Amino acid sequence: MRLWLRNFVSRANGYLGNPLEWQSSSKAVLLGAITAIIYLHYALLAEFLLRQGGDSQFIDPAYLVTQVGWFYGFALASLVLSLLWFAAGRLWGDSAWFEYLAALYFSLSLSYFSYQIGTLSLPVGAVMVGAPVVGFIFFNRRAVMLALSVAMLVQLVLSFGAGWGWWPYAPVFQQGPQQLVAPSAYTVFHLYLYTFPHMGFLIVISYMVLSRWREREEKVRLLSITDPLTGLLNRRSILSHLEQEQERSRLKGPVLSVLMVDLDHFKAINDERGHQAGDFALIAAADALQRSLRQNDRVGRYGGEEFLIILPGTDLAGARTIAERCRQHLEATQVILEQGERIQLTGSFGLVCNEGHVHMAVDEILRRVDQAMYRAKASGRNRIVVDHHR
Repeated sequence: MRLWLRNFVSRANGYLGNPLEWQSSSKAVLLGAITAIIYLHYALLAEFLLRQGGDSQFIDPAYLVTQVGWFYGFALASLVLSLLWFAAGRLWGDSAWFEYLAALYFSLSLSYFSYQIGTLSLPVGAVMVGAPVVGFIFFNRRAVMLALSVAMLVQLVLSFGAGWGWWPYAPVFQQGPQQLVAPSAYTVFHLYLYTFPHMGFLIVISYMVLSRWREREEKVRLLSITDPLTGLLNRRSILSHLEQEQERSRLKGPVLSVLMVDLDHFKAINDERGHQAGDFALIAAADALQRSLRQNDRVGRYGGEEFLIILPGTDLAGARTIAERCRQHLEATQVILEQGERIQLTGSFGLVCNEGHVHMAVDEILRRVDQAMYRAKASGRNRIVVDHHR
C-alpha cells in the first residue's frame, strides 16, 4: 500500500510539475475549480439540511431554501470561469490578470457565504488566515493583497452592520447571534462541515507548493556545494570541510589526515583525445576515489584534475592504507571511449597527517600535501608520497 501511494504521488508530481512554475492562467483555473467544489459542497449540504427535517430549531428552512439556488449558481459560475480562464490562456497567452480576477472572485464570493454562516465563525477565520498564507506563496502577491484588502473591508462592513442591526447575523441559523455566546453542538458540527473543504484545499496546496519549494532549495544547495561534472564536493565546500575537521582536531584531539591526488598525464588525454575524453576520465576517477573511502571521509574536486580527500580521525598508518586502496582502484579504472579506445588512469598521491601537530594551520596542511603530491609526480607518478614534518 505504501509503495502504491509513493508511486501515485510520484506520477502525480510528474504530471502536475512544479506549482511554483505554473502559469497565471493555470493557477486561476485551479482556484476556480476548487472554489466550484467548495460551493457545490455548500449546496449539497443545504439540500441535506432541508430534506433532513427536525432541525428547524437550528436552521431557518424558509430562508435557506431561498439561498440554495445561489449556492448552485456560485458553483456553476466558478466552473464556467475556470473554463473561460483556461480557454483565454490558450488563445491569448498568459497574464497576471488571471490571478487578480481569480483571487477577487474567490474573496468576494466567499464573503457572501461568510454572511450566511456568520462573519465571526470558524470557517471564515480559517479562510481569512489560511488563504492569504497559501496565496502569498502560490499566487501573485499584489493580487493576493488586493483580494485580501477587499475581503477584509467587506467582512468589516458585514460584521458591523450586523452588530448595529442593519441586517441579521448568520441568517441561515435560527439564532445566529447566539453562536457568539454559546453555540450549540449542532451549529458547531455544521460549522466544521463548512470548514473542512477549505482546510483540505489549503493543506493540500500548501503541501504541494512547500514540498516543491524544499526540492528546489535542496537543488540550489547541492549546486552550490558540488562540482557539476563529477558530482563531488566543489573546491569551496571541500575546503570548508577541511577547516571544520582541522578545528575539531585542534580542539578535541583526534588526528586528521589529508590526501591530494593529481591524475597522471591528464593534459595529454585532453590534447590527444579531446576534452570529452578528459571529462570521462574525471568522472571515472571521481567514482573510483569515492568507492575507496569510508562513510565519514570526504572527497572533493580541488582543481582541474586534482582531488582533495579528508580522512577524519585517521592516523598515518590508516591513511596509508586508504591511500593505497585509492591508488589501486584508480589504477584498475579504464575509461572506454565511444570508438572503443581505452584510457588507463593512474594518480600521484600526496599524504599529510597532523599527528603530533594538531595546531597546524589549514594553509600549512595544503602546502605540505601539495608538495608531497608534486614529489610523487617527480619520482615517477602512480605512487604515494608522505610528508614528514620537519
